[in-house]
Amino acid sequence: MEGFKSAIRNIRTSIFSPKVSLEKRITYAMVFCAMFGELFGFIESFFIGLPLIAVLLPLISFVILVILSFWGLNTKKTRLFATVAISITALIIFPLMFFANAGLHGGMPYYFLLTAVCTALALRGRTRICLFVLILAEYTGLFFLYRYFPQGFIPMSHEDAFVDQLCSMLLASLVLFSFSFIVSKQNHHDRQKIEQLSLLYEHQANTDELTGLFNRRYFNNFLKLAILTLGDTGKLHIAMFDIDDFKYVNDKYGHPFGDTVLKQFAVILNETINDGVTACRYGGEEFLLLIPKKNKDEALSLVEDVLKTTRERIKLDENKFVTVSAGFMTCTEEMTYDLLLQEVDKKLYMAKHMGKNRVEF
Repeated sequence: MEGFKSAIRNIRTSIFSPKVSLEKRITYAMVFCAMFGELFGFIESFFIGLPLIAVLLPLISFVILVILSFWGLNTKKTRLFATVAISITALIIFPLMFFANAGLHGGMPYYFLLTAVCTALALRGRTRICLFVLILAEYTGLFFLYRYFPQGFIPMSHEDAFVDQLCSMLLASLVLFSFSFIVSKQNHHDRQKIEQLSLLYEHQANTDELTGLFNRRYFNNFLKLAILTLGDTGKLHIAMFDIDDFKYVNDKYGHPFGDTVLKQFAVILNETINDGVTACRYGGEEFLLLIPKKNKDEALSLVEDVLKTTRERIKLDENKFVTVSAGFMTCTEEMTYDLLLQEVDKKLYMAKHMGKNRVEF
């Protein structure tokens, strides 16, 4: 029993998982349902006493469909499998069953709908159009044949025809529901995948790869929006940091060590991110903090804490630590984006000029 369950799970994973192409799943849904339909048709024909040809035909069709299924499981040519499977089922097996099951008097017309839907969903391009035209032409011809030459079809009693129609209707409904379910599940899977990719691309577009902070592109857009809404959000402060003597750090200790310093400083900035504070790597060894809502003294205290933590935590060697200079500005409503960045950059230059390891405001 456990082996049977395992086989079913393997079939489900290899055929009906959303990772499998939609064409393959639709084709297998049709082939499997046609297979069980033919098996059921064989049993039904045998027990209601139809002529031998009407009994053997569904059995032969069932064997052909089993062979097709095994071939489909072992081939990587999904589209070829779909084309061959649908062609054999729609153009040969179902029409033969149409003759053997009383034509329009039986349940086979339901299967015309299945072949049309399956062709539309599982095939692509000219193959889909050509096969649909062939199916439409063949079934139109079968309908006319039954209308003018009904004696060419194996007859059924009214009771047997009712049973055949009922079974065909139920099976066709089950298959169409399966198609709809598969397509719906695929669409849901695709939407989730697109959303995940969109979030990933958005994250990559807005994030500095080395430090994990927001990048200059994101910060520029965010700052422009913050300035525009300053009247609604209240106070807004900006701090620009520059790691002191970073060229010396790179030259003496190597660029990998310099990258480590940048990442460690990013961790320190991340620790300040609360109450709407936004940090970014602006470029090279320059970083920015956007501090909303706090009053000036609170914002300055936060910036000074960053400087203090940096010179205590990031070591160059046993007796030497990394230091950081900062410029600080409070944004006013008349300030533009360009003016604010120019002013905070001037403050940073003053801090560097006046001895480094300090904040100028």
